[in-house]
Amino acid sequence: MIYLLLPAKDEAEALSALIPEARREGLEVVVCDDGSSDATAEVAGREGALVLRHPRNLGLAEALRTLLDWAANSLEDRDVVVLADADGTMLPKDARRIGEAVELLVADVVIGSRFRPGGGEIGVPPVRRLLSFGARLYLGLTLGIPGVTDYTTGFRGYRVGFLKRYKEAFPHWFESRGFTAQTELLLLAYYRLGARVAEIGAPIRYDRKKGASKMRILRTIRAYLELGWKGYAVRKKK
Repeated sequence: MIYLLLPAKDEAEALSALIPEARREGLEVVVCDDGSSDATAEVAGREGALVLRHPRNLGLAEALRTLLDWAANSLEDRDVVVLADADGTMLPKDARRIGEAVELLVADVVIGSRFRPGGGEIGVPPVRRLLSFGARLYLGLTLGIPGVTDYTTGFRGYRVGFLKRYKEAFPHWFESRGFTAQTELLLLAYYRLGARVAEIGAPIRYDRKKGASKMRILRTIRAYLELGWKGYAVRKKK
């Protein structure tokens, strides 16, 4: 079974369309409502998603941690989870392809890359394009994971059996507190646990985005710079 895991803060409008679309693709949907001030939880539940709720806003990293804990504690080893943004920019049909690729490519982690054939960035603001391009170059040098072109996307599939093994090694998943969380997870998964990592092309559709971005640009740049140095140190210890 493929599960679509969505960290969500004030995404009621986007989820009202995204969840039915995902269910038509045969995906089971789990939403972590991270202290939303709108009807995110109510809409997600009404559309058939399982809803995990934070009583107040704890941030993206905590929402990811809640979803990953749920997957590791509740699902079977053979199941697959795909993490995606809840704002409509990542298509359920591509989430299904990423989930299927975990099995087809015999991978532990599959990244939906903007930089592979079939990927791309549609309607992405120039500043975000520049950030993702710069991060690709920098993290490619510092993390250097073979075959990885997109280190910063949140569009990723995981084999649940691997997530359970990862959690045994790293019970708190990551130290990151924001958008770098999944990149840190990838770093530790590959260099510390020998994860089998693959990529397929998957576009980011900013033309479908509902609401304003929640990314703090300068804070995120600093976090990626720090993670790059950490990644370089981890590589040297391998």
